Amino acid sequence: MMHGKQIHSLVATFPSHTGAEGAIQALHAAGLDMKRLSIVGRDFHAEEHARGLYTSGDRMKFWGGRGAIWGSLWDLLQGGGLFFVPSIGPLVVMGPLVGWIAGALQGAAAGGDMGALGRALASVGIPEESVVEYEREVKAGRFLVLAHGSAAFVNQARAALAAGGAAAIHTHLREEYRLRDAILGLLSDVEVARVSAAEGAPGLVQGDEYLDLDRLDQGVHRAAGPTARAGSLLPRKVLADDTWDLILSRLPSSRSPSPRPAA
Repeated sequence: MMHGKQIHSLVATFPSHTGAEGAIQALHAAGLDMKRLSIVGRDFHAEEHARGLYTSGDRMKFWGGRGAIWGSLWDLLQGGGLFFVPSIGPLVVMGPLVGWIAGALQGAAAGGDMGALGRALASVGIPEESVVEYEREVKAGRFLVLAHGSAAFVNQARAALAAGGAAAIHTHLREEYRLRDAILGLLSDVEVARVSAAEGAPGLVQGDEYLDLDRLDQGVHRAAGPTARAGSLLPRKVLADDTWDLILSRLPSSRSPSPRPAA
């Protein structure tokens, strides 16, 4: 049996940006590793005037709306971004969640029922039933503060936030089997070279089958349209049929793929 690993995460919901900022400051004061913390929320309300962001050296600066708030968090969370996410609108994101949303948006054209924010949250172990609720909170204008790491880290974050005015604090645990390394170990040297070459080649086209190595529990996907190749996607077309069949035999039986179309 493959050994499992546990992914712990915490999500605190705040009704205002000031509460979320205070939470980040409290976590910083408690000595937590800021590289494992993120914040996400909608901004740029219609009643506000000039708004935007720009880079200056190695810093991204915001003006208008809540620019001063976001700017003060930039150093603490070591990076940020502004994304327009379909069905939600413009999001300001800081911390490692930036990379997860960027990857989710890059792979969005490959299809799937979950939105970019949802895919990003799911990638750190938040169950899909909770993801829907968190997306709803963000759409309603609330702010999420996230922490991910070991059980001890998440417990420390929860203790630091206990008196911080959060509307809700939830912790999540996902048990993952280390399938990714096992799957990649099934590839021949030639197939590994094809996968590497495909990362710089044109992406998937409509109908292409692929696996998301970060979400192997979801089984086989079919691309809904042209999309750039995200690094976590393993296209069937770069593998031999025998290798693909062997990979599928290792996937959870509850996510069995649809039968292969006849040649």
